[in-house]
Amino acid sequence: MAVGLGRAAVFDDRLSSAVRRRVGSQQRLERMMNVVIVRDRASAGGGIHNYYEALRPHLTAACRFVDVGRGHEWFGASGRARQRATWTRLVADWSALLLQLLRLPDLVHLNPGLDASTRRSLRRDAVNLWLAKLFRRPVLVFWRGWDNHAVGAAEFPGGKNGLLCKTYQLADAHVVLSREFEQDLRRWRFSAPIHLETTVAADEVLERSPKKRILEGKPINLLFLSRIEVEKGVFELLETFSLLEGRQPGRYTLTLAGDGESLVGLRQRVKDLGLQGVAFPGYVTAEQKIQCYLNASIFCFLSSHGEGMPNAVLEAMAMGLPIVSSDAGGLRDVLCDGETGFVLQPERSGSLGTRFCAEAVADRIEKIASDPDLYDRISAHNQLLAQQRFAAAKVAQRLESIYRQVLTSCAHGIQKFPAASVK
Repeated sequence: MAVGLGRAAVFDDRLSSAVRRRVGSQQRLERMMNVVIVRDRASAGGGIHNYYEALRPHLTAACRFVDVGRGHEWFGASGRARQRATWTRLVADWSALLLQLLRLPDLVHLNPGLDASTRRSLRRDAVNLWLAKLFRRPVLVFWRGWDNHAVGAAEFPGGKNGLLCKTYQLADAHVVLSREFEQDLRRWRFSAPIHLETTVAADEVLERSPKKRILEGKPINLLFLSRIEVEKGVFELLETFSLLEGRQPGRYTLTLAGDGESLVGLRQRVKDLGLQGVAFPGYVTAEQKIQCYLNASIFCFLSSHGEGMPNAVLEAMAMGLPIVSSDAGGLRDVLCDGETGFVLQPERSGSLGTRFCAEAVADRIEKIASDPDLYDRISAHNQLLAQQRFAAAKVAQRLESIYRQVLTSCAHGIQKFPAASVK
């Protein structure tokens, strides 16, 4: 009898301990979440830093940011930041993360790009993931850029048995910007939950969006706004403009906003072609960016690069601009040919700078520019879609819902999904 009572007491103690752990976990979930977000620094360029700046006012979690990545002079990096050796920058960035991990955040949120060719981002954030796991912190991996070489590949960069693959399989959940990326992760036997998300249209963009765009009575201004790189289709867009200028002189203008390694070559190409009506505003501030959208008629983005989901495309939609674009990366889950504008496919076997047919691009642009009813319909559709899906407040709400799901799963010991073979 005494033995039975002793066993019952031990069982009660274990049950009470389990209940206390469950209650403690629930209390941690109910209080304000503490999240460390590892993101690109502003001078690294691209949309990752801007994404979190747009979400920051709407996040209810206590988010602390660790900025990483190599700065570029054309995005405002100081001379000191540019001259710092890679290893000293990495040590400084990892030290900054360690200081945040010592405060034991509820969740660590990483933002690597799947750069299958160089693997710089993959290696850097693999170390960040190991550091987080050293402190036994739950980790969410938000995959941003996705190298074209990785799409549909049989294995994760470095192989399914490689250290990189095994490291990222330690993450407690993933966020991707395309269903195709989700299929890749499942094929590579990633078993953690995978969430499909979008990037964002900033508040100031939605607030300044015109009620109705007027197409007639002025030149059609084609706008590109992103990094000036050959992979982004800037040379094909310039050839398209040259063709349009030959068809209807003075009918179109072209604005190539941004900075980057191909800017000098692009300027020279304009001179070689003897083109007028091409503007290079350079790197644009937030207000300058809005003015670019307001002055534009059609947004063009002919990227054959490994994109995530470019913020600029979503912002252009929020501004009511029809989109003439590739479906690179997550854009294929957002853009719809004939509804958001027109979607063109690159010739993958072609050399960089020649992957899009200038005549095909020009034909799509002319179709929009010559049909005011079509223009109005696409413009209104894009504005509504952006307000419903890409507004910063809604994206922040969805992201924090993912945070809560990850923490709930970790607190309750929910098993990961079984690895599936995606055909």
